[in-house]
Amino acid sequence: MESNFIQEERYFKAQERVKNILGFYTHLVSTIFIVPFIIILNLELVPQYYWFWFYIAAWFAGLFIHWLIIFGLSKVTTKKNWQRNKVKEIMDEGINEEPDYTQELLYMNAKKRVKEVKGFYAFLIVTIITVPIVTYINLEFVPGFHFFWFVVVGMLFALFMMWLGIFGFEQFGLGKSWQQKKIKELIKNDSFK
Repeated sequence: MESNFIQEERYFKAQERVKNILGFYTHLVSTIFIVPFIIILNLELVPQYYWFWFYIAAWFAGLFIHWLIIFGLSKVTTKKNWQRNKVKEIMDEGINEEPDYTQELLYMNAKKRVKEVKGFYAFLIVTIITVPIVTYINLEFVPGFHFFWFVVVGMLFALFMMWLGIFGFEQFGLGKSWQQKKIKELIKNDSFK
């Protein structure tokens, strides 16, 4: 019979996998609404330039990368080994900081944190690559309409929101450590009912 820890770990893995698959399908469904909107926007505002093709190409490249991450690369062992090592590293740090926590909770929190940080850096790299490409394409082929600003502002806003969720709230005193302290306080005072 499996221990509770192994059962919980399997449940959390399955839950995370379902969440990732759902995220891909959400991305896929949003394509149905966003791509026609961009085409209409282009044809209404600047009908002499068909810049929507660049947007569509970029959108489908992102959709393909998302598919590759969720379905194509999910079995790659080097990725899993890197994640396990990073989780262990964060768990070892967490043991020194929070000796009250059980190993299971530390493991799950560390694993979640690794995934968040990895996602942030992946999006940062995509932003660093995408913004200059879109800017160049816009200025080279459609110099009369600077649509690249929509891309720049949108990607920087998304990057800032990711940073805020992963690193920023911690600097404002409302991050993971505050949440953990608050949970302990509520449990100690039995005031969470």
